[in-house]
Amino acid sequence: MPQTIRPLIRELGLPFAILMIPGVVMSLLLPYFPVDETRYLGVAWEMWNNNSFIVPLQNGLPYSHKPPLLFWLVNLDWLMFGVNEGTLRFIPLIFSLVNLTLVYRIALKLWDDRQVARYAAVILASMLSYLLWSSVIMFDVILAFWVLLAVLAVVSAAREHRLAWYLQLGVAIGGGILTKGPVVLVYVLPVALLGFLWVPKERFSGKWFAWLGLSLLIGIGVVLFWLVPAALTGGETYRRAILWGQTVHRMAKSFAHRRPIWWYLPWIPTLLMPWTLFPPAWRAWKRLSGDPGFKMALVWGGGSLVIFSLLSGKQVHYLIPVLPTFSLLMARSIAEEQGEAARFRLPIAGLYLFLGAGLITASLIKHGRLLKHFDLMEIRIAAAGLIVLGIVLFMLRPRTMPALVNQVAGASLTCCVLVLVGGNSMFQRYDLHPIAAAVLQKQAEGYQVLHAGKYHGQFHFMGRLSQPLVELPSRDQIRAYAASHDKIALITYEKDTVAINPKDYYFLQPFRSKQAVMWTRDGIATFLGEAPDKKESPDATDAE
Repeated sequence: MPQTIRPLIRELGLPFAILMIPGVVMSLLLPYFPVDETRYLGVAWEMWNNNSFIVPLQNGLPYSHKPPLLFWLVNLDWLMFGVNEGTLRFIPLIFSLVNLTLVYRIALKLWDDRQVARYAAVILASMLSYLLWSSVIMFDVILAFWVLLAVLAVVSAAREHRLAWYLQLGVAIGGGILTKGPVVLVYVLPVALLGFLWVPKERFSGKWFAWLGLSLLIGIGVVLFWLVPAALTGGETYRRAILWGQTVHRMAKSFAHRRPIWWYLPWIPTLLMPWTLFPPAWRAWKRLSGDPGFKMALVWGGGSLVIFSLLSGKQVHYLIPVLPTFSLLMARSIAEEQGEAARFRLPIAGLYLFLGAGLITASLIKHGRLLKHFDLMEIRIAAAGLIVLGIVLFMLRPRTMPALVNQVAGASLTCCVLVLVGGNSMFQRYDLHPIAAAVLQKQAEGYQVLHAGKYHGQFHFMGRLSQPLVELPSRDQIRAYAASHDKIALITYEKDTVAINPKDYYFLQPFRSKQAVMWTRDGIATFLGEAPDKKESPDATDAE
């Protein structure tokens, strides 16, 4: 084994384990969550089922909301292992693990200190938000890979002007665009364009911007390998959507300020847990303000946050690719801490004691009414585990900062596993396999399956469907369709307090805090006569 690989494996063994253990558990135990995971798997399935590998499809029509890279990766998984569900969560997990290596490399480039680099990887892996997101079938962890690859190229170019670094930057920009569109530039351009704020003056010149322009052209060139054939084969509507809707139109809408400019600020401390409560992660920030590497991470993270705060299209997971900047800043700050380390464990221990006590209390108030869709025994087991975790942290007194950092990171892993234990029954209410199988059966019997409101393709992969559902936004459209078709079934989502006559439905199952219902023809008449004008569908939290 090469000498450079051995220390890397040794130093990143803990953060790798922290991500891999929950990833395996989630792959074995958790369903895929609507609407996002099931939507993207549905798109990938329709691409596979229709041999449409250039133009993504949803419900039989071209899908223009996202570029194809994630869907290609899912199809590559199926090409290698056959169509399956068990290996899919390992796709984002692999990228998440590589991200740790990239953060480690960036830290080494900035400070040439293996301890700081290891801290950065450990902190990122053990942020509860990053830890839980690392096995979710979405774009953000994969996008973070391209962002980190781009920033590594920028940092390397700041030390040594070489064509290879700008080529890497261009490829990373292109990969980011193929993953989630031009939004990758929001993460990358601030640190690149503001290089004069952190690159040493003797290494910075006007040529910097010319080289960045070259990288941008390379990135566009990478995207064109997909964009040109997609525009030529996808039809006029799809062509207009990917050339206009995903760039100018989306950016214009993003400045409409649907959410306030400060919306992200309360979320940042939550996303950084448990390190928000770790004093050494913050104590040295002021005196490190002149450190070039520290300044780079501030420009990178701060610039991205400012732009995202100005854009109105805000979602919490948009900040996942920004988390590495905080891991770098906190790692550098922790490395400055001198003296006794043990006292800094107390806020972290208090956090887990507080969470455990809160869950116990919630499970007892009004016989657990606050947690009515959870299994109270699972909740109490998780709560007891959190309390034990807090007590153990109080009792352990690590003498060194590396030992304490390992302890805090290991506690995050334990907390994540306890979250999966406590929410297991609730998570199963998101499993759409039963109703998706019912849809497949009715379609096989010659029925047209209707969907009230927006349909996000959430049944297509779960049921391996090959026919589209009929999407009907309004009651009037449902009534008109029912009047002109004989063999029909209608899917809606009703409050779980509503009693439905078994004669009125083909299938019913708990779903989230509601129930998913597949109505018979007589049931459709009941639904139309009793339902309010607006029925909820599972797109209420659509993150696109």
